[in-house]
Order: sequence, then C-alpha cells, then structure tokens
Amino acid sequence: MRRGESEVTQWPRGLVDYVPAGAEEETPSPEEDRTGNRLRIAARLIGLLRAGGENVDPELATLAEAKRAYAAKEPTRATELVERLLGTLDARTRRSKGSGPTP
Repeated sequence: MRRGESEVTQWPRGLVDYVPAGAEEETPSPEEDRTGNRLRIAARLIGLLRAGGENVDPELATLAEAKRAYAAKEPTRATELVERLLGTLDARTRRSKGSGPTP
C-alpha cells in the first residue's frame, strides 16, 4: 500500500475541517480528536448529498444523535454512531455516482 491510501478513511488529514494534532507525516496521536473530526466530515458528506438533491433526513437524524453523544462525553456511543453513519454515506455516495436524486 502506498503512503496515504488508508489515511483518507482512517485519518483524513488535510480535508476541510479536519484538525490534526502533531506533524502531518506522523501517525495521528491518541490525543487527536478522531471522532470530532469524523463528525465534521460526515456533516460535509451529508451536505454534498443534499446539494445533489438527495433526501438525507435519516442521516441528519443519526448525525444529530452522534453529536449529542459526543457533547455528552459518551465517546464510545458517538464513535459507534459516526462510524455507522460514514458507512451509510459511503454506500450512498457510491450508489449516487451517475444517478439522479433518490426519493
């Protein structure tokens, strides 16, 4: 695997609203706010789907639930929700490439 291939999904440094801790070439530290960064990325992906005419109500509800868990200092729950949400968003963006809006 080339350097950087897995980083976009695991540690998407350099993406908008991703706030790294430490040097760019280093493995992210445990102090890096991975869940918070992934919540911001999920929000951006939802915005892209919405801009393309997609119905994103279920994803917005999951994002809101994940944000509530994150704010309530429930990291395990927040991480679980955002990981599942990102999986759903990945599947939706793959399906929506080249297709029109979904009902």
